[in-house]
Amino acid sequence: MKIAVLVIGILGVLLGLIVTIISFALPSLTSNKVNFNEALPGIIIGIVILFFSAIIAIVGLVLVLKKKKQ
Repeated sequence: MKIAVLVIGILGVLLGLIVTIISFALPSLTSNKVNFNEALPGIIIGIVILFFSAIIAIVGLVLVLKKKKQ
């Protein structure tokens, strides 16, 4: 169970990074057909996912290390 928390956190971090990078690159990749203001909600959502997933990954890492110490 503790490893599952760590894996979910790491996958969430990857998802947050992918969403943020794609949303940030969208205006330049579409020759400004999508302006920055339209891509901004995706960037914000990606950062929120990244933040909460990082917290989950840290908690999972602490639980796994705590289990190995015992």
